[in-house]
Amino acid sequence: MRLLVEEMEKEAMNYPLHLGVTEAGEGEDGRIKSAVGIGALLADGIGDTVRVSLSEEPAAEIPVARHLVDYIGKKKGHLMIPATACPSFDWLRPTRRETVAVGNIGGSNVPVVISNRINGESTACENKDATPDYIYIGGKMPKQFVAGQSYIVDYNVYETLNSKPETTGAKLYPIFPTMAMPLIASIKADVKFLTLQFGTPAEEYIACLKAHPEVVVICVSNHQNRLGDQRALVHEMMNAGLKNPVVFAEMYQHGKEEKSDFQLEAAADMGALMIDGLTDGIWLMNNGDIPAQTIDETAFGILQAARLRTSKTEYISCPGCGRTLYDLRETI
Repeated sequence: MRLLVEEMEKEAMNYPLHLGVTEAGEGEDGRIKSAVGIGALLADGIGDTVRVSLSEEPAAEIPVARHLVDYIGKKKGHLMIPATACPSFDWLRPTRRETVAVGNIGGSNVPVVISNRINGESTACENKDATPDYIYIGGKMPKQFVAGQSYIVDYNVYETLNSKPETTGAKLYPIFPTMAMPLIASIKADVKFLTLQFGTPAEEYIACLKAHPEVVVICVSNHQNRLGDQRALVHEMMNAGLKNPVVFAEMYQHGKEEKSDFQLEAAADMGALMIDGLTDGIWLMNNGDIPAQTIDETAFGILQAARLRTSKTEYISCPGCGRTLYDLRETI
């Protein structure tokens, strides 16, 4: 679609564009796949009308499409982001950003999934196909550490927790907030995480990342245009020649009854970042009562929708031109 728009602009073909994802499927998968594709285009200002094509009753498509359009529309009128695009980045033919692998993050590895378990709950995952690669526990001991599981802990408790017998068999890694950047060198670990947001003094964090190739950047944003803000940080890193992997962390606020809204928004926010080839990992967070397992499954579903990582069998279906000639739901 980006290529199409480029050619249309060359030919002064200023016609409205209709967006849709064919054969998106039904249920959560259909909604996520539609939001990844349509959301990525809308966020870049492409598209005048949309159709969310679900293998469900036609009436079910309307609220999904409306929420997606309204969500992207909220970014309108945002404060300017004073960023400079990397000259070597090809918006029309994006390839994956070159990074040096840190553990299993970046390089040629598939994007990882990070999940939250910060209230001391069990870190055992019922759905083995949606087991996060890393689980953030903050500074609290969970009910149990799972052998072989990787955990992210706050830097100031890393050495204390790492020395406890309960952590035997588990792998712990420290995470540093931006203000703790000077302390990164004082802690020994094969993988370290650093939270960064665009606007952090560039000279300071660039020097830090060049000195510490073992650091994975956790890119966060509270900007009205989250996508633009997060793109800006990665392009700033690219302009500086940094090859540290980047994980995008996205925060939402939804209750269980708003699960569909959460999934649509997360998929829309991640869509363009994945298509741009900037994504080495995804970390979805929610300030609400949506179960952690649902959040994990959503993260894996988003990566699969973008064809970056396959974690489950996928059934593709289309409403079909003859949907009125048979019972679509019963057939599926």
